[in-house]
Amino acid sequence: MKKKIIPVFLALFSLSAAAAEPAYTCDTARGCTELQGPVFDLGRGATIRLPDGWRFYSYPTLPIPEMAGLREIRAVKNGMVIAVTPLPKLEDKTVSQTQLCESMAESGKQYVAKSLEKTVTPVPFSAGKVNGCYVAFTSANPGEKVFSVLKNRRHASVASFAIDHPKAIFSVSAVSETAPDDDYRAALDAIQHIQ
Repeated sequence: MKKKIIPVFLALFSLSAAAAEPAYTCDTARGCTELQGPVFDLGRGATIRLPDGWRFYSYPTLPIPEMAGLREIRAVKNGMVIAVTPLPKLEDKTVSQTQLCESMAESGKQYVAKSLEKTVTPVPFSAGKVNGCYVAFTSANPGEKVFSVLKNRRHASVASFAIDHPKAIFSVSAVSETAPDDDYRAALDAIQHIQ
């Protein structure tokens, strides 16, 4: 009997391992370069300082003049991903925090039904000449990965940011495979201090 159980266990284990999300890697075929920190360049003078332990991947954006000097960013650590997508500022105008929070409130509605929070609560922030707003959600059932934010991945926690920097606008998603912990909260704080 024991000899029959072991192959079944191994088969089940291999199926569950195959079903796990693949590790996040730097895709050099797409122009990815891995950068060293703790301060990372987002382009056009914008930077983010992340705590120790993050792998930081930088991808080129569309080769059009409006995107010159900007990079698509992925930072990865222990089941957490920070995805930074830059948008050009076509005019030298500031986007108000009210506009940023209205945008975040609208986009956050998609997460409410599966969240512990059951509501959208935009949180405005500012650091120097940088203004932003974010919304955050946690899975209603601990341990469940109910949020589909990044392609082919599911997460238990998600925070979405809109950030107005003097030289660009940044859309940022921070996700975690688990409920918020100290590392995740430190990442959210770092995003709020993009300079």
